[in-house]
Amino acid sequence: MPSLQNERGDFMINDPNKLLIDLINYGNLSEDDVLESIYKMKKKKVLEIHPYAITKPKSKDARWQTFVSEANGRKKISAVSEDRLYRKLFDFYYVSNNSRVTIKSLYPEWLKIREEANLSDRTLQRYDDYWKKYYEEDPIVNKPLVNLKPDHIEKFFHKSIKNYDMTKKELNNMKFVMKDILKVAVRQEIIGTNPYDIADIKTYGCKPPARKSDKSRVYLPREKERMFKALNQDLNDNPDVTDAYAVFLLFKLGLRIGEVVAIRECDIDFANKEIHIQRMESKEKDSKGIFRHIVVDYTKTSNGNRFLPLDDYDMNLLKKVICINASYGYWDNDYIFVDGKGRTKSREVDNRIRKCCKGAKMEVKSAHDIRRTVASEMHMRGIPIEMIREYLGHSDIKTTWGYIFDNKSKTERSRMIAEALSSMNGLKGTQVS
Repeated sequence: MPSLQNERGDFMINDPNKLLIDLINYGNLSEDDVLESIYKMKKKKVLEIHPYAITKPKSKDARWQTFVSEANGRKKISAVSEDRLYRKLFDFYYVSNNSRVTIKSLYPEWLKIREEANLSDRTLQRYDDYWKKYYEEDPIVNKPLVNLKPDHIEKFFHKSIKNYDMTKKELNNMKFVMKDILKVAVRQEIIGTNPYDIADIKTYGCKPPARKSDKSRVYLPREKERMFKALNQDLNDNPDVTDAYAVFLLFKLGLRIGEVVAIRECDIDFANKEIHIQRMESKEKDSKGIFRHIVVDYTKTSNGNRFLPLDDYDMNLLKKVICINASYGYWDNDYIFVDGKGRTKSREVDNRIRKCCKGAKMEVKSAHDIRRTVASEMHMRGIPIEMIREYLGHSDIKTTWGYIFDNKSKTERSRMIAEALSSMNGLKGTQVS
């Protein structure tokens, strides 16, 4: 039988459950031994977090005393013995307090933890949107965590699926908030186990995601032609505005819109025809809680920091933008895309894309659709998927596959299918009498 005592003869209480099991199995521990060991465990845990001095009685009729912190200040706690004082403190820290902790009361602390993990303001805002939409008004967030059971969690999510007509993707996004808050509760020893891990959340009621057609996710060849005409017309009408050049560069290099507006002249190696993508535009809250656009010295993923080759078209485009900036006196911290107000923001480039789409009398498509177009055309021309992943700056090749679409016209698709079927079935070149 394993020893239950250390070198001093004190009973070890690293695992109280094992201690009780051994008492039952071997019968060589008295009830007093177990209670004493549990008391030592409680005392040790109190001393780990209790910030105030514990005062011994100064007279025969005096009491042991100390303080604890509450919302309205310090509160005195006293007891007739040291033993009873520590039991009161343990109840205060680990029983009374824990019994009051809820998902709602822990949410602000959890959000702060996520913020300290250097997540973007956009991600934090998305979490807060989930909270306000799905959690804030539901009774489950006010249930003490010590009373939260797996079936409570199951009922909550099954009800949410029905009430919000959710897809699996939406469900997984909103589930993360509860799952991670409960992980924090386990780490802080508010609860012993995470009931979410035991819950069996069915997704039968989730609606299928709306499947967009390929042609709505990329620019078709005819659309690109019309878009380029609209962009050139915009340059003719606004010779001092370089936003349209930024859009051309998106079509050429497949950059994220936040990357193109963060390019500086020092990122361009004109001698070796190469550009270093190493930063992006992001959003952060100022002291008044208002979002503002800033440039950060990192990319969306670690693979986003990359060097891309430039050809003569790219070089001439960038040189043209630099010349326009010099002609009109535009400058802001060496950024390539600037105007009289300073660095061009991603929303300005996005507005230019929308304006030109409308001018081309076509469906409005996004900067990300341009990125999918570049990926799809690279794939169509036989470039290996791993090279496309590196070029786009993706960490996961599954993400890259999600960017590959068929951007052929309906006529071209029909011709290719007919040609393939005719050859495959041996009918090519035959004549039906």
